[in-house]
Amino acid sequence: MIGLALAIIIIGVVFGFVIPWVGIVVGLVGLALFVAFLVGFGRGAPRSRP
Repeated sequence: MIGLALAIIIIGVVFGFVIPWVGIVVGLVGLALFVAFLVGFGRGAPRSRP
């Protein structure tokens, strides 16, 4: 997931030079995925061991 987020951010930067509005939206989506990864979204709950 972190690789996908970074790839989308890079694509957003590239599109930012060609089509600015598309690049901004794609970059924000990548940034949102990266933040979701950092806060732990998509990970399983930690299991307690007896």
